[in-house]
Amino acid sequence: YLGRPDLTASRFVPDPYGTKGARLYRTGDLARFDTGGRIVYEGRADDQIKIRGFRVEPGETEAALLTHPAVTQAVVTVYRDRLAAHLVTDGETEPDDIRRHVAERLPEHLVPTYLTVLERMPLTPNGKVDKRALPEPAPLATGGRAPRTPLEETLLALFRGTLATTAPLTVDDDFFHHGGHSLLGARLTNHIAGALDVRLTVRDVFRHPTPARLAAHIESLKAAPARKARPALRRRTETDRISS
Repeated sequence: YLGRPDLTASRFVPDPYGTKGARLYRTGDLARFDTGGRIVYEGRADDQIKIRGFRVEPGETEAALLTHPAVTQAVVTVYRDRLAAHLVTDGETEPDDIRRHVAERLPEHLVPTYLTVLERMPLTPNGKVDKRALPEPAPLATGGRAPRTPLEETLLALFRGTLATTAPLTVDDDFFHHGGHSLLGARLTNHIAGALDVRLTVRDVFRHPTPARLAAHIESLKAAPARKARPALRRRTETDRISS
């Protein structure tokens, strides 16, 4: 586990049945033998989950969230097959800023789709976070504006089509606040390539998650000076060989 020596040590343990130096990986699965000697799966011993084919440790996302200077508490759960983060912060900060902070440190599938800021975490009588009492995540209202350019109008339509949502979206609405994730982000970049002949990556969508900001990014790409093309190579002919 990159940057998590404590987690690595707890997961990769000495193999008492193997050769010297061999290791076993603790999967976190709980199982038992039944009376017939068969292994029966009982569930998980930790919070590891599986989302869209990826094994996810919520603790990894929580640790990345806590590296943001404004985040004092973070709890990551699953909501509608996507990661949802509930946060307590010590100052005013935009969810977009926190998401970009996490996206720069973790793979896309570990970046939470939903970010909910709370005044305080709900606690159990034992003083632990009561995950059952956490509020349901919801898309954030932005009070955004209508498109001002044909590019913003096209991108807004592509956002709506990719998200397959009937919610009223504006050019200032965040793709991930409305249910977007890395796989839908890849689909969005394909739609943009087909409609605008612009090649983007999912990372671009994470960094510019609204139609307005993505439009500005695309405009900056178009305005950047094109790299000088290298001369095309051609096969030498027999005449070239003779003359040389």
